[in-house]
Amino acid sequence: MKRFILIIGILLMAGYFLNTAGFTQTGDAQTVESTGIGYITGGDIAHARDDAVEDALRKGIEQVLGTLVESETLVENFQLIEDNIMTKTQGYVQTYEIVQEKKRSAEMYEVTVRALLKVANIQDDLDGIATLMRRKNTPRTMVIIQEQNIGETPGMHYFDADINTAETAIMDWFMAKGFRFVDPDVVRQNMDQQTASAILTGNSQQAASLGKNLGAEVVITGKAVAKATETVAFGATIRSQQATVAVRAIRTDTGDIIATGSGQGRHPHIDDMTGGVIAIKQASEKVSEELMGKILDRWQSDVSTGSTIVLHVRGLQDYMQLNKFKNSLKYYVRGLQTTTQRSFADGYAVLEVVMKGNADDLAQRLSGKDIEGMQAKVTGMTQNSVSVQLSTPGTAQ
Repeated sequence: MKRFILIIGILLMAGYFLNTAGFTQTGDAQTVESTGIGYITGGDIAHARDDAVEDALRKGIEQVLGTLVESETLVENFQLIEDNIMTKTQGYVQTYEIVQEKKRSAEMYEVTVRALLKVANIQDDLDGIATLMRRKNTPRTMVIIQEQNIGETPGMHYFDADINTAETAIMDWFMAKGFRFVDPDVVRQNMDQQTASAILTGNSQQAASLGKNLGAEVVITGKAVAKATETVAFGATIRSQQATVAVRAIRTDTGDIIATGSGQGRHPHIDDMTGGVIAIKQASEKVSEELMGKILDRWQSDVSTGSTIVLHVRGLQDYMQLNKFKNSLKYYVRGLQTTTQRSFADGYAVLEVVMKGNADDLAQRLSGKDIEGMQAKVTGMTQNSVSVQLSTPGTAQ
């Protein structure tokens, strides 16, 4: 009886946490109101408004997940669970609306949003995927798969075939979830045999370079192979076709591999070629589900807890000036979490910045700024990178 009363008490306390956190819950969806701030730089109110919306949405997710972890901690004998909130459970914004907005001051813009948040798998939620992709500036994807069906020579038909089974199946799966793709015909028209050979044999840098030139933020590339096998059962020989599809997703502006996956398919058919096509399609659909889940998880982490942006810095006089610039970034970039130096040579440094925001936010924060006597000029930007030229007044560059 005492144990029963204790359990009831714990559940009531957990309910209290949920009901006093500023949101209401319906099934696995929760409505929360949160307020965010955007800083007005160079009179750009529109950008400050976007920043404020993103800040509010991030706070909403942190609020919901933080409360869930608190209530779960309560249930587990009141012992603190020292896990990161985002590894404990996954939350995402399904839809949201702006309920109030105003200039708080000459430098700050404030937005309050009402968001419908879910703590579930985003992969089956079309509205959630669409919202996430808008927050990621609607990235485009490109697919290049080396396919070898039974009896074919690897890659020989790539430019001649009207249909690549693996590419088509992957694109169909992703497009059904709202992903946008570069036309495969455009890809082939802009790729010679040498480039195709390099990409199809695993050159990630070539794949990233081609994708970037064609306006894609993500390239999916890999191999699809189908083979025939025979087994004997009860005195009868059964012939079937088996396929394996292995792929990776590459971020085109940095060359980073953001997800990998593999899938298998099997289909018995009297004709090896036909059976191989069906087996490749099955394997492609399986790997598409796995790969999409990993890509969406990566994007959710980017918009909710911070993304990694590559910062190219040119015009540095020496290593001392690099350290001065690197250590000063936290005072000029709101939401900056860490700065890691990757390389430095001949006045050029590559830094990796982890921050709550995107590359456009970083560019806005740095553009035209006087950073410890160094004038910063943004000379380029992609979805995941920013290029900056530094100059020191009175010093020849």
